[in-house]
Amino acid sequence: FAKVHELSVRVRKDFKKTAMQAKDDLETKANRWVSKMHGGNAGIPPSFTWTQTLWSFVGVLITHTILSRLNSFIMTETADTTKLSLVLAPLGALTTLQYNLTPAPASQPRNAIFAQVMALTVANLVSYIPFSAKNAWFRSALAPAIVIPAMAKLGITHPPAGASSIVFSSMKNQWANMGIFLCGVSITIINAVLINNMSDKRQYPTSWPYLSRAKAKIGICKDE
Repeated sequence: FAKVHELSVRVRKDFKKTAMQAKDDLETKANRWVSKMHGGNAGIPPSFTWTQTLWSFVGVLITHTILSRLNSFIMTETADTTKLSLVLAPLGALTTLQYNLTPAPASQPRNAIFAQVMALTVANLVSYIPFSAKNAWFRSALAPAIVIPAMAKLGITHPPAGASSIVFSSMKNQWANMGIFLCGVSITIINAVLINNMSDKRQYPTSWPYLSRAKAKIGICKDE
């Protein structure tokens, strides 16, 4: 009985010690969590000059004039049949990146194309999950929950693709609309390349990674 009592006392002491340690760790984590909410020391991003603001205005106006006219044409032509359309909202987010955060990795064509293809594919597949009408709203939560972490894992983070995954997860005629939307993305990228590079202060894209690799391989083959 003495050994049992000794073991019982030791277990109680170990449990109390573990509980106190867990409490201290929890308090430390909670204090750190609260302190983070107070914000860091990062400064406010600098504002554009009037010249650069004008470049953004011109680029966005031309791009969305083309996209809006294209959407109007598609809706008119398919009004009596499939009722297709070009989803414009994520493209507005894309042009924001292309003309206001031009050199950012998330703005680059590589991220835009690969992230959008993945987002639209996931959203369309999620739309086939047989949720009841009462629970269909969950598609709009599940699609971005899959897409956004996957973009980070693959190194193709692109915020408009997160928006696309939400929009397309609950749409009809998803595959047809997906093709139309990717055409819109391509138009947006082409415009951004043409317009941004007219400015002496801008370059878009910052690189064509696959083109650069292809040129490097061609150069190696020539040397050999």
